[in-house]
Amino acid sequence: MKKGKLSAKTKKLIIKIIAVVLVALIGTAAALVVKDRKTDFNSAQKYSVAMNTVITQKIYADVPGVHIEPVRAIINSLDGYISCKDSESVLSRLNSEGTLNDILIAEALKTCLEVSEKSGGAFDVSMGKLSESWAIGTENARVPSDEEISELLSQCGYEKITLDGSKITVAEGVSVDLGAVGKGIACDYIMTYLKSKTDIKGAVVSVGGSILTYGQHNKAGDEWNVGIRHPRNENEYLGIIHMTEGFVSTSGDYERYFEQDGVRYHHILDGNTGRPSDSGLISVTVVCDSGILSDALSTACLVLGAEKAEALLNEYGAAGVFVDKDMNITVVGDIDFEY
Repeated sequence: MKKGKLSAKTKKLIIKIIAVVLVALIGTAAALVVKDRKTDFNSAQKYSVAMNTVITQKIYADVPGVHIEPVRAIINSLDGYISCKDSESVLSRLNSEGTLNDILIAEALKTCLEVSEKSGGAFDVSMGKLSESWAIGTENARVPSDEEISELLSQCGYEKITLDGSKITVAEGVSVDLGAVGKGIACDYIMTYLKSKTDIKGAVVSVGGSILTYGQHNKAGDEWNVGIRHPRNENEYLGIIHMTEGFVSTSGDYERYFEQDGVRYHHILDGNTGRPSDSGLISVTVVCDSGILSDALSTACLVLGAEKAEALLNEYGAAGVFVDKDMNITVVGDIDFEY
């Protein structure tokens, strides 16, 4: 086939297709950064797609553009490292061989197992096979039978994952899935990169429903504004969090779901029942000083329900915004939430 330049018409079509994809993905994001009120620092902004979601990054620095590609590379590298969907990933090797010596995954699992224990198993990364059976978010989404759920639950359980330093061992049949915390992990690694560069004055990076804010975006030191999506009206904000440096993660029953016989089945499974969480909460946003922890806690809280979730956040010194089925909003901890 002869190579040649794309026609203007073809270029416009490609741009339109990309725009449609971005809009569709942004529509699934749980939290969005609200436009800065003002800035007097040089900045560069970039949109891309990775980890099956939209990545947005805005960096404020002397020469901000030089940091865009390194941040994107961190996300892409982690995506291929901890994805259980990629048969060549390091995590897939753990699931196929049952053991692995790896510092990155061991550190992530240490946090996950702690949250699992403190939440009584509401949060559990051992449910890879169960999640695969539900297949929510794919064209093969379905409701497994009670017998199938019971059988798959017998192969789950965070207690079946053991750590000895960087050595990880999982019981036979267990499949580890870090999808619930992958975006938070990416935010942690990005934060480490940002702090290592003395020329960076500030940055805000969104990896789907997980956001990090770092430093300042203007000389006045104005706070960052993070908008929380309305759980039932995707084009509206529920409210805005005013914050300084930190991490924000939102989990909701609207991110990935399907409906059957009038029932909504969402992708956040309860580790105790093997079914989509039905705690009364439909959206949970958590603010804390760790990306992976904000991810894990937002999922755990959605499963636990408001009362137990508030106790869990208090134990970690984290803050949150809960929304229940009746659209009642509960604000927990030290957080500046405007709605």
